[in-house]
Amino acid sequence: MSTDPRQERTLGQLVASASQDISTLVRSEIALAKAEVSVQVKKAGIGGGLLAAAGVIVFYSVYFIFITIAEGIEALGLPRWLSFLIVTVFMLLVAGVLAFLGIRKMKTVKPTPEKTIAEAQTTVAALKSATEHPGTVVPAARPEWDRKDIPATATAPTAQPDPSRDA
Repeated sequence: MSTDPRQERTLGQLVASASQDISTLVRSEIALAKAEVSVQVKKAGIGGGLLAAAGVIVFYSVYFIFITIAEGIEALGLPRWLSFLIVTVFMLLVAGVLAFLGIRKMKTVKPTPEKTIAEAQTTVAALKSATEHPGTVVPAARPEWDRKDIPATATAPTAQPDPSRDA
């Protein structure tokens, strides 16, 4: 009999050992991923904070830009009150145009997820049909939005040359 302890282990012990090794390996990989991601999240947090600070400074500096524009208009010879009125009216016009465009864009928003509702209704109908007639229901074709990931087959038609490019 050999003195090598590896040869004396049973199949059950080998399977248990392999299972434990795989479990340890998976746990260590997860720990490594957590450590790596936490460093990146910290960097992203610092970067986000710096960007937020920059945004606050830009926000407050806009006030000074408009004062500078008004003072520049006054330097051209207009009264001070008129130069500030011109800048204010300009700002209100820009705000009005932006509000108009925003309202127009908001009217095009469709808050109902139509594709999801249709897919859920199809799924419910298929499940009802399958429970009423077990073994007789043919699976439905994949939806169009899910077909773009299917690789092209050899029987797919090839693109024809564009005659307008020859000219």
